[in-house]
Amino acid sequence: MKCLGCNFAWLMLIVCSFFSASSLSNDGVLSGIVTSDGRPVPGAMVTAKHTPSEITTSVFAASDGSYRINQLAAGDYEVFVMISGQIVAPTNAGIKNGESIRRDFTTRADPNFIRKLASSNWLALLPDGDKRREFILNCASCHELPYDRIMLDGAPRTTTDWAAAIALMRSIDVYGLTPPDFNDAEYVAWLAENFSTHTIANLKPAVRPSGKALNARFTEYPVPLSPSLPHDLTIGPGGRVWVTAFYNNVIWSLDPDSGEITAFPVNEKADVMGQVRALKFDNNGMLWVLLGGTESVVRLDPNDGTIETFAVGMYPHSIDVDSTGRLWFNDYISDKERVGSIDPANGELSIYQVPSANLTKTQGLPLLYGLLIDRNDILWGTMLAANKIFRFDTADQSSKLFDMPMPNSGPRRPGIGPDGSVWIPEFNTGVLARFDPKTETFERHFLGSATLGIYDVAVDQRTGHVWAGASLGSAMIELDPGGGEITHYPFPTEPAYPRHIAIDPKSGDVWTTLSSMPDAEPKIVRLQLLEQ
Repeated sequence: MKCLGCNFAWLMLIVCSFFSASSLSNDGVLSGIVTSDGRPVPGAMVTAKHTPSEITTSVFAASDGSYRINQLAAGDYEVFVMISGQIVAPTNAGIKNGESIRRDFTTRADPNFIRKLASSNWLALLPDGDKRREFILNCASCHELPYDRIMLDGAPRTTTDWAAAIALMRSIDVYGLTPPDFNDAEYVAWLAENFSTHTIANLKPAVRPSGKALNARFTEYPVPLSPSLPHDLTIGPGGRVWVTAFYNNVIWSLDPDSGEITAFPVNEKADVMGQVRALKFDNNGMLWVLLGGTESVVRLDPNDGTIETFAVGMYPHSIDVDSTGRLWFNDYISDKERVGSIDPANGELSIYQVPSANLTKTQGLPLLYGLLIDRNDILWGTMLAANKIFRFDTADQSSKLFDMPMPNSGPRRPGIGPDGSVWIPEFNTGVLARFDPKTETFERHFLGSATLGIYDVAVDQRTGHVWAGASLGSAMIELDPGGGEITHYPFPTEPAYPRHIAIDPKSGDVWTTLSSMPDAEPKIVRLQLLEQ
């Protein structure tokens, strides 16, 4: 272990100061109406991009086509409208302190609308079934598959092109995440057949947002460095948002009001990429961080930037803290199904075996993925490739394995509801599965498309509403378990590959990061629901 406190004065840098907090108190207003052929266009997304900072604020047009963006800082803006199947010329606007200005927009048909469709629309062209689920799990678990990944020079990829793409994928898969039984040749022919000029002609514009979604407000913050793969995030003391910069060996701390980002170095091994992956605050205000590349856990004091590093002898993926303050994590890239813990009082490391999925070498690694601890100190985890969840009692170390109800469904990062239910996203089916720990039974909620790529789940503990990130659908999705209402909130950015979700316990604001690998346009995103 080593302390970096002596070097903190120059290591803790303000890496991106967008504008002062005082400027955000100005209540600039941008409003207007969006029409097409004289008729209102409800659901059109209007975005105001503050050009000095590149922070964007987006709202949806109401049923009468009107929109209103409040609380805009003074400065120059680029204003543009997005609506699937329609195109609008952007415009500029300069807003002074407290000024209200108007910009109206008229849309026209977009002949190239398929270039802006989310991956889920493209993947829906593939025949439903286990083959599609396997393809999505192995070829879309880290990045989107939109127009630019399916088309080359304006034409669908050929078998030769798909073979080259899969060969490239395997060449960069240094951890062997793609199993040996993934039949490259078989998929090459299947992809070329189903992503053809004929099938692509069936694509249609995406469904416009409506209902409750029209009350959403998105704020998107650019990150200081790219590529960076901003992965996980959490809400810390004072409402700051803490983000792991996977490629950059740092934690970013964002002030939502000013847009200011502070960087905290967390990797002591200068010659090894830390792969800063997950993070969690404990009850003492210390921030615990997982570094997969150095197989370590770091304790960061956010007050002075000092760190302590603990070697764990495994590639940890997800993290949580039990009621005693003990830290828990899982072993991701291993054929050994196990979890680990650290006692923060003395740094003692303990490793525990959980029930094995008994995969063969041909089937590949089980990939222990999501991990959460409930109010009873029961650890719940998922096995992404093995298609299972497990229960582990942190007190007596008893454990149990459960099969997911749908084969090859790709369970990723779960959430726990106020009633103790475990909500599991099925990445390959478009389903949220609710597991009842008392009855040990599943209840499945279909979110609208089997190709959405449901990646992470967070539950608002005040309302019980479940939020899911659709990494292939470029959207956040809200489920009201009581009434069954499902609302889709498409992101302003496309492609958008949301990772971890965090809900502000005070405001209910929903936060996530957009990051795909290879890099697209990484961002930190805030979703607020405005009063109706």
